[in-house]
Amino acid sequence: MATLAPWKGFVKENLLRLPIVRDTLSPELIETCCRQAGHQWRTSFWNPSTTILTFLLQVLDGAKTLRAAVATLLTQLAAQGERQLPSPDPTAYCQARRRLPMPLILRLLLHLTRRMRTLVTPATGWQGRHVWVVDGSSASMPDTPALQKAFPQPPGQKKGCGFPVAQFVALFCWTTGAIVDVAIDTLVPHELTLFRRLWPHFSKGDVVLGDRAYVSYVDLARLLQRGVFGLFRLHQRRKADFRGGRRLGHDDRLVVWCRPERWIPSFGLSREDFAQLPQTLIVRLIRVTNVPRGFRSRTLVLATTLLDPIAAPADAIRALYRDRWTAELNFRSLKTHLGMDILRSQSPDMVRKEIAVYLLAYNLIRLLMWQAAREHHRDLHRLSFTGTLHRLRTVWPLLVFRSQRCAAELARLWSQLLAWIASDPVPHRPDRFEPRRRKRRPKEYSLLQQPRAYYRLHGDLHAR
Repeated sequence: MATLAPWKGFVKENLLRLPIVRDTLSPELIETCCRQAGHQWRTSFWNPSTTILTFLLQVLDGAKTLRAAVATLLTQLAAQGERQLPSPDPTAYCQARRRLPMPLILRLLLHLTRRMRTLVTPATGWQGRHVWVVDGSSASMPDTPALQKAFPQPPGQKKGCGFPVAQFVALFCWTTGAIVDVAIDTLVPHELTLFRRLWPHFSKGDVVLGDRAYVSYVDLARLLQRGVFGLFRLHQRRKADFRGGRRLGHDDRLVVWCRPERWIPSFGLSREDFAQLPQTLIVRLIRVTNVPRGFRSRTLVLATTLLDPIAAPADAIRALYRDRWTAELNFRSLKTHLGMDILRSQSPDMVRKEIAVYLLAYNLIRLLMWQAAREHHRDLHRLSFTGTLHRLRTVWPLLVFRSQRCAAELARLWSQLLAWIASDPVPHRPDRFEPRRRKRRPKEYSLLQQPRAYYRLHGDLHAR
């Protein structure tokens, strides 16, 4: 077994020489977060720094397996000339992941999000305001008894025939595309309940952007009490009448909403706080008509508390709401391209850690895209997340391997990576329409109607 010094030197002199890692995941920062979380660790190879970095490598890797992550790290050690390598068995790494405290990963994620928040200035916001985009999604995980208890399968599925599912609501920064925070829970609570857990991130004057699942009288009024403006799509249950109210322009009206007659627990506040809400609320309704090429026109109504037509023109609000689709694209980048759609951990604690590391990796990529856009004067929203991820996976070994490269060569390679990212923008396709439909099923297998133990017992060949 190699001594501690080469291992520690490898991590500090190679992995942490990367600018994107050195500035956000330094050993000093990780050790500080460990002390703040009350975590004590032994002096061994799988210390918190090495474990976090290997966990990050596992998430960024396309294989996503424990063996692949350990093999990548051992390959880097072998390239250093180390002859006494540890066993490729990932058991020690798996145990080290399990020992990592959740507060440690959350502190690292919070440190990164705070750094990215400093990149957002009033000049880079919308009308001098910070804009946050909220949206919800879900992720499945292995079917284990512990996960079924913590994140039960959808209630419409037969017992033993579904996978545990975690619901989460994420808060994105409109400027950088980074995830500020995420609320995780089962499928039972409504997305609004999870959305309210993210409100501490809002400041006075901010704008929250979301779809029709997040608009209600109670939430608009409570956000307005905080000095936060909302821009949401009007829910189909609330009818929009453009014949009444005060006319501000074409398809632009100020209307009065009345407070619900009675309190219900789903409001998320007590009876006393509900009674403190105003009896009426002035809401601005803006009609948006989209005419996609080759399709019939589609009309929707926006509800917002941005009432000033001069400070917030209707056309500017319409254009801003079109950017709400970036949340869908961000989820696609996180779940499809990065691979968080199906989690692989076997316990609830490790599932939460895995989600946190996925968010950490996602924000690191967003930070890399921000650096590329800033240095090469590109529009950040036009840079490709998928292209950045692929190039990072390709160039990562060259950046990590020390070999005979000097600092100047490493810096030159890093600059070339940023140039490649900036040179491949996403084409501007405003009329593009992609239906959420599959052309065919991947495999023509019948759906599971009974637990797998039933078919093993009865020997149903058609269920294999």
